[in-house]
Amino acid sequence: MAKFISAEQVIKYIKDGSTIYTPGITLGGFAEEVALEIEKSFLETGYPRDLTIYYPSGIGNRRDRGFAHLSHEGLLKRTVGGHYKGCGPALEKLVKENKVEAYNFPQGIVTTLPRNVAARRPGIISKVGLGTFVDPRLEGGKLNARTRECEDLVEVIQLENEEWLYYKAPKFDIAIIRGSVADENGNISLYRESYFLEQLSVAQAAKACGGIVIAQVEQVVKAGTLHPKEVKVPGIMVDYVVVAKSENHWQTGQTYFNPVFCGDIKVPLDSIKAAPLDERKVIARRADMELFPGAVINIGVGIPEVASAVTAEEGISHNLHMTTEAGGVGGLPAGMHDFGCCYNADAIIEMGHQFDFFNGGGIDVAILGIAQVDRHGNVNVSQVNGEPIGCGGFIDITQNAKKVVFCGTFTAGGLKEQIADRKLNIVQEGRSKKFLADVEQVTFSGKYAVSVGQNVMYVTERAVFELTPEGVELIEIAPGIDLDKDVLELMDFRPIIRNVKTMAPEIFQELPGVVAKVFQSRNSL
Repeated sequence: MAKFISAEQVIKYIKDGSTIYTPGITLGGFAEEVALEIEKSFLETGYPRDLTIYYPSGIGNRRDRGFAHLSHEGLLKRTVGGHYKGCGPALEKLVKENKVEAYNFPQGIVTTLPRNVAARRPGIISKVGLGTFVDPRLEGGKLNARTRECEDLVEVIQLENEEWLYYKAPKFDIAIIRGSVADENGNISLYRESYFLEQLSVAQAAKACGGIVIAQVEQVVKAGTLHPKEVKVPGIMVDYVVVAKSENHWQTGQTYFNPVFCGDIKVPLDSIKAAPLDERKVIARRADMELFPGAVINIGVGIPEVASAVTAEEGISHNLHMTTEAGGVGGLPAGMHDFGCCYNADAIIEMGHQFDFFNGGGIDVAILGIAQVDRHGNVNVSQVNGEPIGCGGFIDITQNAKKVVFCGTFTAGGLKEQIADRKLNIVQEGRSKKFLADVEQVTFSGKYAVSVGQNVMYVTERAVFELTPEGVELIEIAPGIDLDKDVLELMDFRPIIRNVKTMAPEIFQELPGVVAKVFQSRNSL
């Protein structure tokens, strides 16, 4: 039966050199009070140290919370995670300065890895990551020079004359998980959590490895009072329970608790403020013109978040099935540090099962951001100017969606634009090009996309491109834009030019309606 301990006592059970798995996305599902005690002990005594930590996503508020508590030289030996920038600048600094071994793997791989460890399988065999920086023929997911001297955690193998990636399973000594409440027998419920992560599979994985499970909760309830269906991690799989302070048990990176995010209530979606008319909204509108009634879609962070808001403004969101990588289905995805949550979700499923759906081709249209695009149609979002950002769920989603619409401004850094009279005017050009001869890191492989016949578009405020077997083709430019001066001269490669059309002038006006018009016309096809 589980033993209830104080947060300070956790340190007794964490040995030097342990391999730990901790779920989390933003601050959701992350046992922050346990992390605080690990940090406190290390800073005061130098122990525990040399930990290897597996984690699925960006954990924290991108500053000083979440994984930031664990990001100390000496405390960490190795990290294997889905995202790095989301964990805060302290971890990024350790990676850049070669003070930690750092592997970056697709979020769907990391989140389903414990399930395979729990069943004592040797690892995961998947096509996810082929042709990207995760492929060992490129970088093997290794983020710095120190890691390049370490073992390969992923290999290319051949099965029935097909290439696959084999991600090796580790041995977990400790699982650190989080739930909402525990009963007196250690049964864990997640009823106030905004995400169902890999809490159960992580606990099972640790037990299969002969390890221990530490669970952080916010409250203890009487034995027998939890409905059996509410128990997501049975007490037989939990060794120690820590009751946390509320300030260390946030639902997301910016919200302590919102009943909407766990499905307790629903709110009117027409209360969501319309985005202002700027280049971001223009891009979002053009991307949304690729949607169709009944489509299952996934929308990323940044400009794609505006695409989500535009569907509500255009009155078409109710005819779409939006998804989040954290497990939300239906409703409207939340943005910023509430990322992964949904307003008015139809369902919230476990993140690992959501990625099974994604990797099985369940997404009709994915709308995600871009940092760089090259002549081969490759996209980079995971490393810019040597900064270790991380891929998150980007590779799983973009590699397997039936159609991918990449979104971003044409240049970056100081870009200023004006929209008037249904035209686009460049006031000040961005300092950095985004369309390069070769991307800094391959997060999306154009070659792989072409090989499987995937439909791929690149949407900016002034030009729209399409990936073809011959290369990247320019298919539209914005009204008011000079093709040579504002587009071609700012690219490090020349796209295919055959039949360039003008982007719909209506997306450059204040009033909505053009997206809904295109959307409804597809309904009648």
